[in-house]
Amino acid sequence: MIPYDKYRNLDEFITDIHDIGEIIFKHGEKEYSLYFDCEKVFISESYKKETEQIFNSIDDFINNFILDGKQIKDIVTELDVVSH
Repeated sequence: MIPYDKYRNLDEFITDIHDIGEIIFKHGEKEYSLYFDCEKVFISESYKKETEQIFNSIDDFINNFILDGKQIKDIVTELDVVSH
C-alpha cells in the first residue's frame, strides 16, 4: 500500500488550499472533503453533505475549524492526504 501524503507544516496546507482548491484527507477513521472557491472554504465529511461547514476565508477556516477537539492549524501534519 502506498503511504498517504502528509503536510510538513501549516504554510504548505494553506498553499495547497489556495492553489489547488480541492483536498480530500483522512483524520482518524473519517474522510473529509475540502473545496475552496477563491473566497470561501467548504468542508464536510466525504459523502455527508449534512456535515458541511462554510468558512468565509482560508484564515477563518484555519482559525475556527475544529477536528476531534483540536484546531485544524494544530494538526495539519497529522492529516493523511488522499487527494490534492
